[in-house]
Amino acid sequence: MDRMKHDPSLDGLERQWIAERLETLSVREQTQLAAISITKRILTECTGKTGEELLLAVSRLRTDEIQRGINYLLALPEYEVICPGGTYEQLGEYYLQQEAGLPPDLLPFADLERIGQNYEDEHLGVFIGDCFVILPRDEPRQVYDGTNLDTLPDTDWSLRLKLASPAKPEGVWLRLPDGDMEGSGKLDEIGLALRELGGKTVQECRLLDIRCSLPEIAIDMEEYDDLADLIYDGNNLGYALQERGQGQPHYLEKFRAALEYEHCHDLKLALDIAGNLNCYDFRPASDAEGYGEEVLRKRCESVSRDPILAGLIDLKAYGSAMLEREGYELNAGETTYIRRNGQKFYHEYSEPRPEYDMTMQ
Repeated sequence: MDRMKHDPSLDGLERQWIAERLETLSVREQTQLAAISITKRILTECTGKTGEELLLAVSRLRTDEIQRGINYLLALPEYEVICPGGTYEQLGEYYLQQEAGLPPDLLPFADLERIGQNYEDEHLGVFIGDCFVILPRDEPRQVYDGTNLDTLPDTDWSLRLKLASPAKPEGVWLRLPDGDMEGSGKLDEIGLALRELGGKTVQECRLLDIRCSLPEIAIDMEEYDDLADLIYDGNNLGYALQERGQGQPHYLEKFRAALEYEHCHDLKLALDIAGNLNCYDFRPASDAEGYGEEVLRKRCESVSRDPILAGLIDLKAYGSAMLEREGYELNAGETTYIRRNGQKFYHEYSEPRPEYDMTMQ
C-alpha cells in the first residue's frame, strides 16, 4: 500500500486527537483496540494507559504510526465483540442461541466446545479476556489521509458517558448508542460497562462526565434526574446519526445546519429537529452561482447572450443575495443555506417554547 501524504504541521493536533480518543475509550472499545494492537501491532504502547502515562505514550509514538493509529481508531466499530465469548464453550453457546436461534434446552446435548471451534474457523478473530473479537475481512478504509483531521467523519456515536460506582470510583466510559437495547443477551456497551463497574443497573452508577459527538449540543451534568433517561435520549440520537435519515444525502450537514439555525444546544430539542428535517429547505452554498444564473435568466433572458456583460456579473454574490431575500440563511461553515418552510414541527421529546415557536413560523 502506498504511503499517504503526511503533513508535519498537524503532528501536535494528531497526537492530541489520539490522546483524547484513547482517554475516552469505552470498555467495549478498549477490547476492540486490544484486538487491533495484537493483530496489527499498532498503538501497543498506549493500550490500557490513562492520564499522564497515556500522554507520555502518545508523545512517543512514531510519526509513521500516528496516521495509521487514527485510521484504526476510526475503524473500531468494524471489530465485532462477542461477550461472553472468551472460551470455545461460551462461543458455542453464543452461536447456538444468538445466531442459530436454537432453543436453550438443546444446550446440554450440544458439544459447545467443538461448535465454538467451528465458529472460530468460520470467523477470523482473537480471544481478548472473556470476549471474542471478530476481525474485519478487509483492511479498514483509510479515512484520514494525513491532512483532513478537521473534517474526519466521527459521528457514528452520540454520547460518551463516564460512569463510576463504589467498586470503580475512578469510573469507566461507555459509548452510545448501545447495540443491545433489544436484549439479545450479548453484552454491548452498557452491559460491558456495568460488568466492569460491578453493578446491575445504570441507576446504581454516578455520572462523572459527558461528551457529545455534536459540538452544538451541551448537556449539563444535572440536566437529567435519571441516568436511564439520558441513555435513552443518547441512544435515540445515536440511531438517528447512524441511520442518516434512512440514507438521506448530506444528512449530517443538514442536521447540523438546522441545529445552528435554531440555536439548539439541548439534546431533547436536537432529537426533535432530527425527526423534523422535512420542516427545513436546504441549498448547498456551492449552488449559489448556478442559482444566481438561473434567477437572472428568468428575469432577463438576454443577459446570458450579451457579449458586453459576459463574465462581468458576480453571479455567486447575486445568487447569495437572492437566496437571502427568499429567507435562507448561510450557516457558519458557509456550506449550506437553510430556511424554515411551512410544514408542521412535531415535538416528541422537547416542550414547545414561545420563543421557539416564533422561530418555527
